[in-house]
Amino acid sequence: MRALASDCLRIPYTANKLADGFARQVYLINGQQPGPLIEANQGDILEVTVFNDLDVENTIHWHGLLQRGTPDMDGVPGVTQFAIPPGGNFTYHMPLGDQYGFYWYHSHFKSYYNDAIRGPLLIHPSPSLRRPFQSLAQTEAEESALLQAEKDATPLLLADWYHDPSNAVYQQYFRTGAFPGCVDSLLANGHGRVQCLPNNLLMAGPGLDLNITSSEVASKASSMSHSMDSGSTMASCVNNCATTTDAMSMNPTASMSMAMMRRATSTVELIADKAEGGMEMSSLNALGCTPPMMFNPGYSIDSLPPVTCTNTTAALLTITKIRSQGWLALHLVNAAATSKLQVSLDAHTMFVFAADGLYVEMQEVKVLPIAIGQRYSVMIRLNQPPGQYYLRFASYPVGDMQQVIQDQVIVDISDGRHDNNNTSCDKPQSTWMLLNGSAKAQASVLNEKLLAPLLPNMPPTAPADITRIFTINQTAPVVWVVDKAPYTEAKTPVLHGNRSDGWTANTTLHMPSNSTIDIIMQIADASMDTMGHPMHLHGHKFWILGTGTGSLPFSSVMNASPSVINMHDPPYRDTVELPAAGWAAIRQASSRLLSTFLPMN
Repeated sequence: MRALASDCLRIPYTANKLADGFARQVYLINGQQPGPLIEANQGDILEVTVFNDLDVENTIHWHGLLQRGTPDMDGVPGVTQFAIPPGGNFTYHMPLGDQYGFYWYHSHFKSYYNDAIRGPLLIHPSPSLRRPFQSLAQTEAEESALLQAEKDATPLLLADWYHDPSNAVYQQYFRTGAFPGCVDSLLANGHGRVQCLPNNLLMAGPGLDLNITSSEVASKASSMSHSMDSGSTMASCVNNCATTTDAMSMNPTASMSMAMMRRATSTVELIADKAEGGMEMSSLNALGCTPPMMFNPGYSIDSLPPVTCTNTTAALLTITKIRSQGWLALHLVNAAATSKLQVSLDAHTMFVFAADGLYVEMQEVKVLPIAIGQRYSVMIRLNQPPGQYYLRFASYPVGDMQQVIQDQVIVDISDGRHDNNNTSCDKPQSTWMLLNGSAKAQASVLNEKLLAPLLPNMPPTAPADITRIFTINQTAPVVWVVDKAPYTEAKTPVLHGNRSDGWTANTTLHMPSNSTIDIIMQIADASMDTMGHPMHLHGHKFWILGTGTGSLPFSSVMNASPSVINMHDPPYRDTVELPAAGWAAIRQASSRLLSTFLPMN
């Protein structure tokens, strides 16, 4: 008899919640943001009863769970279930089978997950499973410490945050056509603060390159050193903090931190490398965003409310760990609305051991990019002196809409004494990212293409039964098209089967079961915006055979070069990032008729 893991989620409406120090109305789950951690064990049956105390309909999607035999538990309103009405409740009953790892749950009705209806879900793996990080152990004691760190891992939901409710944000988008890619702050487990940029950086632009010579860097560094000696507020990190050894090997232009640039005596010119190959300056608004370029007819930038920024001093999330425990494990998810994120921990490297809930061939990195909806589990060796280190997460500028914004989590590594008083370790030599999320020179960055499953899991090697080419195109400021047609809500939900007008719509694809299906996605050359998109397949995982820029120059993956398409050990995931102005090819072994393939932004 399999164990039953049971939980209860109550979604009420609350007013004046201070997530980043700014009061706004939000939706909460069991009175908190994000929702509570739901835990189960591999092989359990998971039951979660959701009470909808809101005045609007809602559903909950269990992002990444395969729902074998339970497609009606997937949480897509009108497709797999009827929405939970105001004041109603619904019990999700999900046998987990052999699934394990880190997932998350979120509202799948309108854009309400951006109002805090989201939370972490962890399925503890069987003790018999081999872990990638066991290869790091030199002794049995260290292996035990690693396994204990995994059991004690801290889930981190990283998100962007608007000061306006999602309904207001998207009403403005559909009215004006200005894409709402400019957020007010970033949050970690519901904690963060508004951090406004100084005027010289706002004038400089997104800052994908530093257009200054090494001698100018040395001159500015000397000037800034003098400024710090005479009373800079930057943490000096002179007591028990780490000093990294590889900073000197970095390109001096790239290694100069944005915190240092704030103290430059003259403006540093930052240049954005535009996709078309030209170099173009672009100033930022008060929130660090490039201005919107597209509007509906009759609207312009003057139609939008003025953009303002006011610093807040809300408390940052703090993770406490004793150094003698040896290791810290984190489960990370990008639960944002529009922001691709990059993550790093000052003075430390991260061993990435799981992706989208599955163990993978491990990579040691300093900078970890995370597309919306993706999850990573990382192991961190506590080999630096006790101190408070910043885990930084920043929006990574991609495409036409860019924002320079970063926030931090404090990782407090103590020596175990009760009177411990750690010093803040905010030191340029110990940071691996610039303020805009760009990795410094020689800071290792995750290579997603090398995230092969730990256990052999090859895709079918025969030609696919069906190959579909999806062209993603923005044909108007508020019209996005997949496979030649924009989606429109069915008058009669697809849940009603062939009685629904959506059943035969060209946005409903009928795929044969027990088949191999290839989907090649690409951004249209004529798209008004060639931004990338995180694509998530409900109820299935798939092999990511390849991604790249431009168009895939082959009609099928079988005709492609092995240097472009990986049929040997490709990543096996449920969320893939379709690159800006690029393509992605995935292979999926279909076992049932109904699934939902959706962009996350």
